Amino acid sequence: MKIVDNTNDTWKIGDIVIDNDERKGIIKKTKDDDFVIVRIDEKHVGDYFSGLAYEAGINMYCLQRKASEFYKVNDNNGNEQWQTGDVLADNDDRVGLIVKNDNGKYCLMDIDPGNEGNYSTMNTDYYGGAFETFAEFYDKKHCYWHKVNAKLVIE
Repeated sequence: MKIVDNTNDTWKIGDIVIDNDERKGIIKKTKDDDFVIVRIDEKHVGDYFSGLAYEAGINMYCLQRKASEFYKVNDNNGNEQWQTGDVLADNDDRVGLIVKNDNGKYCLMDIDPGNEGNYSTMNTDYYGGAFETFAEFYDKKHCYWHKVNAKLVIE
């Protein structure tokens, strides 16, 4: 199994996007009807285009192409849209896959590339517990994990 970074969610005004360097921004429309990713993080001062924006485009398609390293992490309400099958990462570069285990509980299966085939939902092969409901899973994980722009390919 390997991770391929090439999913492409459709963006809209108000979406929050992030890249692998944790540059975070919100999609806005300017008074000139251009689309921009406005910087909302505090980490990357000076690393942006036109003072407040990471990238700009004349339309949403152009913006997404120019800012292809960015991916959508939440809806307009600030909530990440997680579902089973999503790939998550934490600040320690650990990678996990949202799955249901053999008991029907939601967990985050360890799929770190160095794991080399030991993928399972046994207690030692997932991160931080299994949860009865998806809401409980999200509530416990969303502070530490974020969805990454990835697709799993089983070889």
